[in-house]
Amino acid sequence: MTFASRAGILTVSTLALCAFARSAAAADAVVQVDVSSVIDGRTVSTIAGGTITPWTTGQGVDGDGNADGFVTTAVEAVLQTMGKTEGGKVGLALPDDGMFAATTRLPAIQLHFSNTAPITSPQTHQVHQAMGSQTFTFDVPQATYRKMFVLITTSEGSAKLTVTLNYADATAAQTMMYTLPDYGIGGAAAGDAVYFNLIMGMHKWGTNDNEGDSATHGITGIEINPTATGMLKSITVLKTNGSHVVFWGATGIATSAVATSGTAGSGGGSTDAGTDGAAGAGTAGATGTGGTTGSAGAGTA
Repeated sequence: MTFASRAGILTVSTLALCAFARSAAAADAVVQVDVSSVIDGRTVSTIAGGTITPWTTGQGVDGDGNADGFVTTAVEAVLQTMGKTEGGKVGLALPDDGMFAATTRLPAIQLHFSNTAPITSPQTHQVHQAMGSQTFTFDVPQATYRKMFVLITTSEGSAKLTVTLNYADATAAQTMMYTLPDYGIGGAAAGDAVYFNLIMGMHKWGTNDNEGDSATHGITGIEINPTATGMLKSITVLKTNGSHVVFWGATGIATSAVATSGTAGSGGGSTDAGTDGAAGAGTAGATGTGGTTGSAGAGTA
């Protein structure tokens, strides 16, 4: 599912942001960053027309991508009828549309898996354990940002990550070092100011979509505070130890006008860079794949 096809979801997320945005500045807008230039793997099993498309071996959440993946809620419901769930019960799984509602800490976050997406569409990017130190970079719609939330899980132990924020103006790049907790042992500690759990309490699923292990798995992330006056343009992530890392996406809170022009060859997406209303701030959609550049929406709640 491209960002263009998610236009309706991004608009609805404006309403979901009401509680979160009450304390936000009037210019704040939520930006779902387009990371289509980076994501290249399928870590989540999805379903369409009653047919399950399993996560792809080599692109999972642990075992260097070979052992396990996640499933959507609709997939889990079908797998329960097939006797593949723990104790024959339905537990917690990923949202069918990849949308996570806003909380008091996090804005609404749209990830790149969905039951309505083409079955070949990428969802994540793997930084494999066996390949040692590796790096990747993704562009960010240029703006000043109050927060940037980078969604990453790590397995086979905590991940040693060096994250660099690159700016388009004379602002010096920021380099920060993190030790992201393992996704399989409950993820981030409660109240942690840097690491957070987007979702936690799931089982993981083997190569035959059999549910296994304890319900202590999820998607974690890092909360980053960019330089307040710098025009952020890209983010570089370097993994330096022997963990297995899965990158899911990034969502920012912009404090200025957000660049919305589409990238050549990729098209544009829906941009709902709304004005702040009585109930909350509008969201800014990221550039999408295969669409046309969207116009700014009112986005008021």
